This record gives sequence, structure tokens and C-alpha cells, in this order.
Amino acid sequence: MDRQTALLVLQLPDAPTPDEVHDAFEAHVFSIRDFLFRQTVVPRVFRAKVDRLLTASEIGEILGVELPCLDGTVPDTAPLEGTADTVVRIHADNVGRLRTAMAATLDPTCLSRLGECLVKRQTHYLEWMSAWSEDRKLDGAQVKPMRDEWSPSAFAAALEAERKREELQAGHAQLLESELLRIRTLAQSAVAV
Repeated sequence: MDRQTALLVLQLPDAPTPDEVHDAFEAHVFSIRDFLFRQTVVPRVFRAKVDRLLTASEIGEILGVELPCLDGTVPDTAPLEGTADTVVRIHADNVGRLRTAMAATLDPTCLSRLGECLVKRQTHYLEWMSAWSEDRKLDGAQVKPMRDEWSPSAFAAALEAERKREELQAGHAQLLESELLRIRTLAQSAVAV
């Protein structure tokens, strides 16, 4: 990539001031980080965002712009083990740790490492949950958009109630089936990532 291409990506004129370059670069990286921080983790979509962060790293090098990376380490994540409800809670905690680390940086290289870890953790979680639920019939489950994730705490509570053979709250049986179908569908599409 050359300087002109880097400026074009940031939608800057041919001869911007250093402040214009810094502000545009920061806004560019911030928008990607904001997406990773707020959206449901759909591996294919997040992989594309991680690729954009790698491009942003190159842009920063070409234009001589650096953004702060307070702590470049990827936080430890817990292994997915136990009952399905426990796995959902562990995964939600892992995602929270990674997103907290993302909030502490705007450096695209640091963010790309965290984003890559997030994609890998999500893919592993999807595979685990798909394998766990593979014998479950989901014929009547309502198809949901991939980004419409059920709240992890409510999902875990429903799985726990089901495991303990307790009665589910009204409508939660259907939500549970729909969430498992959404997870299976995501897992199948994540294989290609």
C-alpha cells in the first residue's frame, strides 16, 4: 500500500495536515473497535473486521500515526467445560474479558490480536454447543438472524432450569430452541472461517 492509497482509505485529501491524518486514523480505528466491542460475535463478520484492523496497522505505519496500546496482552480465558449452562456463563465471561481489554486500546495491532482471539473463542464455543446439542430436534425452532443473540444470562438460566428439570418461564422453551438453532447455523458457517 502506498501513501495515496492510505489517504484514500481514510478519505483524506492529497496533502492533509498531521492533525487531520491523526484524527481520521483514530476515527477509522475507533469505528472498527466499536463494532467489535458492541456487536454479536459472528465469526465471518468479525474476521473481516480483524482484516480491516490489519490494514489499519499498515496505514498507520505508512502515514506515521500511532495510537495508544495501554496493555497489549491478551487476557487469559477459561476453558469451556462443565454443563451447557456453565459453558455459556464461562464463554460470556471470556468475551467480557476480551472486550474489556479492547476498551483499553486504539492500537490496531493490539485490537487485531484481541479480535482474532475473540473469533477463535466464539468459534470454539459454537462448536462446543453444537456438539452438545446435536441430538436435539429443533424442527419447530424459529429461525433468527445471526446477530440476534439471546442474552447469555437468560440462555444459561434456561439451560440450567432444563437440566434441573424445572419448568421454564413462558416462552423460554421456544427461545432456547431458536438460540440453539442460531448457534448450530453459525457453527456451520464458521467452519469456513
